[in-house]
Amino acid sequence: MAVQDGRSLRIMIGGSAILLATSCSLSITGDTLETATKDSTGKWKNKVLSGLSATLTHSGLLGVLNADIAAHWTSLVAGTEFTWEFTDGVATHNKWAGTGFFSGMSVEAPDLQNVTLELPIEVTGEVTLTAEV
Repeated sequence: MAVQDGRSLRIMIGGSAILLATSCSLSITGDTLETATKDSTGKWKNKVLSGLSATLTHSGLLGVLNADIAAHWTSLVAGTEFTWEFTDGVATHNKWAGTGFFSGMSVEAPDLQNVTLELPIEVTGEVTLTAEV
């Protein structure tokens, strides 16, 4: 079994990768409801899955040109929803996809180091997993 190369897996928006990425991630979390009743026995809690939510995070270097970030800034300020993919673009490989919006931006400028940028994406609706075509 081949293993996915982390360098190749990217967050794509409108068919283009977010540039200068150093790390990106997709986190899917389940919400649960406790279903224990007075008739339940023992100390273990009973739970059921009640919903799912997801967040994507892009971490990378910040380019020096305004054009490097202007479109993402405009999207963040306007709260624009967009389609995204988390894929390496290789046929038959995993591709997660959905819609979302930028929910924040963090720029870190440490002394004598590259400036970094973080762009969290709050996912709206369902995340699908298919094979890249």
